[in-house]
Amino acid sequence: MTRKANGQGHTYKVANSYRTVIRLGDHTITAMAPSAQESRKKAKLKVESLPNIMGKRGNLPRPRFALRDYLIDWLENDHKNQIAHTTYKRYRALITHHIIPAIGGIELQKLTTADINALITAMRDAGQSPRSQQQARAVLSIALRDAAANEYIKINPVKNSKSPQVKQREIQPLSIEEVRRLLQTFKGTYMAARLHLALICGLRQGEALGLCWQDVDLHAGTLQIKQQVQFINGKLVFTQLKTDRSRRTVVLTQETLETLKEHLVIVNGMKSGNPYGWLENNLIFPNIDGSPRASTNDYNEWKRALRLCGIAKRRLHDARHTAATLMYSQGIGIETISRLLGHSSSTITSKLYVHTALEPLEDAARQIDKILNLK
Repeated sequence: MTRKANGQGHTYKVANSYRTVIRLGDHTITAMAPSAQESRKKAKLKVESLPNIMGKRGNLPRPRFALRDYLIDWLENDHKNQIAHTTYKRYRALITHHIIPAIGGIELQKLTTADINALITAMRDAGQSPRSQQQARAVLSIALRDAAANEYIKINPVKNSKSPQVKQREIQPLSIEEVRRLLQTFKGTYMAARLHLALICGLRQGEALGLCWQDVDLHAGTLQIKQQVQFINGKLVFTQLKTDRSRRTVVLTQETLETLKEHLVIVNGMKSGNPYGWLENNLIFPNIDGSPRASTNDYNEWKRALRLCGIAKRRLHDARHTAATLMYSQGIGIETISRLLGHSSSTITSKLYVHTALEPLEDAARQIDKILNLK
């Protein structure tokens, strides 16, 4: 955003802090803070304390600018550092290619629920999937919620807009027999530990590829999940997990623990047998040279493992569904499964991951039969 209206704050990063500058008549108010939100809050308090400019809170001139300007400024200066890089890229694409062309020229304060509905309709007519429509609506909802919190607008117009109905993708967890076949086939190989952490522990792909040996306690049998590997600007980099629920401790099964001990021997053998040198990252699942393993290579190995075991093609994420379903089928509670998977809430676990497990339902039916005792 190149030019700000009178009374509108501009926030930008300075070293490890953020500075907000607000022009108000002949006055320029500045404030520094560790976060953009705190910086704006401090600047706003300074404005409200100025004499002869406002007698009441509502007398301040409200900023006037187009939705396109607000969205880009919000994403780049406020929200970018709060989300994963892949999420940022998706938000940027939605804003640039769909939201701005459709409604970006509308003044922020004149934006209505009808405009949001028009955006969804335009995306649908252009052949965009219901999922993309839903994501565009979600981005606007978050951005305009912040606009309301900063008093740029009175209410969030997304609130009463129509929500696209997304058909839930069918989940295909592996059966216990297929899990056994995979683990037995690859026992003693590099792939064994990777399968255990996917199918038994339910780790996300980036979490597994970001694991280091200092994250595992082979004596206590625990695993600390605290970072992941992501592609950012064409490079594999380590990034911290965003939420407290994602950063978690996993207690390993005895089989998984023994497999990791065997895997350590395999990785040490890779180090000593590499004639070209070793890039030490202390990774549990390194490339042959010690560098981080690319997600595409990891996925190709997963597909190969399924093919060799005669198992129908599945997404790698279905291994995570499998872990949840297996735990649920053995009577493990939803809250415990949610903590193990690092979900933000147990509702997500219940809705997406365990609805295909029949064992608890069959057990419930047997218990009812027992109570009724009609025979």
